[in-house]
Amino acid sequence: MKRLKIIMTLSLAVAAAAVIAATCSLFRLYLNERDTMMETVRECAGNAVMLEMIGRMQSGEDAGESFIRLNAFTEMVQQKDGRPANADTLRITLAGLLRFGLEFQYNRPNPDQAELDSIFRAELGRHGLKPGFASILQPQSEPENDSRLWCVAYNLTPEPSPEYMVYVSPMPGNVLAGMWGIILPFICLILIFSFLTLYLSRTVSRLKTLEQMKDDFTHNMTHELKTPVAVAYSAADSMLRYYDQSDEKRNRQFLNIIIQRLGVLSGMIENILSMSTERFRTMKLKTARTAIKPVVAEVAEMIRLKADKPVNVTIDIPDNLAVVTDPLHFGNVVSNLLDNAVKYSGESVDITVRADGGSISVADNGIGIAGDNLPYIFDKFYRVSSGDRYETTGYGLGLFYVRQIVELQGWSIGVTSVPGKGTEFTIKF
Repeated sequence: MKRLKIIMTLSLAVAAAAVIAATCSLFRLYLNERDTMMETVRECAGNAVMLEMIGRMQSGEDAGESFIRLNAFTEMVQQKDGRPANADTLRITLAGLLRFGLEFQYNRPNPDQAELDSIFRAELGRHGLKPGFASILQPQSEPENDSRLWCVAYNLTPEPSPEYMVYVSPMPGNVLAGMWGIILPFICLILIFSFLTLYLSRTVSRLKTLEQMKDDFTHNMTHELKTPVAVAYSAADSMLRYYDQSDEKRNRQFLNIIIQRLGVLSGMIENILSMSTERFRTMKLKTARTAIKPVVAEVAEMIRLKADKPVNVTIDIPDNLAVVTDPLHFGNVVSNLLDNAVKYSGESVDITVRADGGSISVADNGIGIAGDNLPYIFDKFYRVSSGDRYETTGYGLGLFYVRQIVELQGWSIGVTSVPGKGTEFTIKF
């Protein structure tokens, strides 16, 4: 178990490191994708600036005296069939001339901001980008929105200082859209890794519980077997050491003790064998319509007689209530529940047995069961540890037997318990 835990811990550490490294790589990829998208935004901003400028040129606004008139410019780039060049052709040609350093000596006034931003948003839309905020401003201007906007500089000419600052609201969705081919497999791997981690943790916890149950069973069975063996050994030793042929009564007494203790041992072995799952699967119940109250009353009287403490059993069951069951095994089920109520209680115990046409319940005012132990109390060999494990006799098979019989009959059993106040078992027919 210790080796398995070490291997599992190391494996989880390596897997966690791999996940962290992959997450860092994804983050770097995200930044690269965002930079690529901002280049697209810069290109859209350049198109918008050109189109807005050409629009003002075509309208004859603000054309400097030394500026080459637009009609001469359009003749230079007119189409082969003689028709005037369209705005896109003008934009491309003008941009090329400007970027190669040709001076137009054009006094560029402040653009029409509303028109420029409108053209800019239209250009972004052509590339599938629809930010909530988009604006092209001169460096001395700042957007009214908060500082979380994404920003990129744009120059119309090869000048060192930026001529325009382009602002858009964050678009992480657009960036991530280009990464889904990597993100989706990564998410699947994370989910698989998380599932395997939980499954392995639960498996290790379960193995640890089973190992503890095995140890408890070994110790409990050793304790249980020692008592009848010791008594039978003492009786046989006394007969050997102090054998008196004439004392027939004494000899018979010792022999009866030996036979009785051997019978107890035989019963323990039979009980253990009877807990075999395969045996339960092949067990055939001899069912018949059985009155519940007489069976419970008989078991309660037997429990009272053998208990070493005051036991008060209240039976709240209609006289005519009956259920189709195996009377022997049904009595054993009730006996196990009442016996546990007596064992796990204080100096005295009050037990209430109620039944109706749908269920039967056994409630006590004993020491109760902690919530952490409730899921396991029906497991084979499981016993709730309470300091001295031998404080009560048994080897963790009673409630396992109860559940097996209940399920064989197609019933179900549940339990509620409050530590220090008591426990209630309910069997639903």
